[in-house]
Amino acid sequence: MTLELMMQALFRIGKGEPPPVPNSLSSDAQDFILKCLQVNPSDRPTAGQLLDHPFVKRPLHAFSGSASPRTNGIRH
Repeated sequence: MTLELMMQALFRIGKGEPPPVPNSLSSDAQDFILKCLQVNPSDRPTAGQLLDHPFVKRPLHAFSGSASPRTNGIRH
């Protein structure tokens, strides 16, 4: 993602227009991202609430694909 695209996304989020969330993500991942992008702080979950979200609670082996999200595809 280029700097220009990142700045466009930040601008849109600030205006209350969340950027598109890829359909290739799980429904839990999409929901988590949309909750994090809420502009109004009273609408946005707390860190504690986000830590209880099903996307965060899911075991790492439940992620699809060969790479863990924590390793960015780097195999050790």
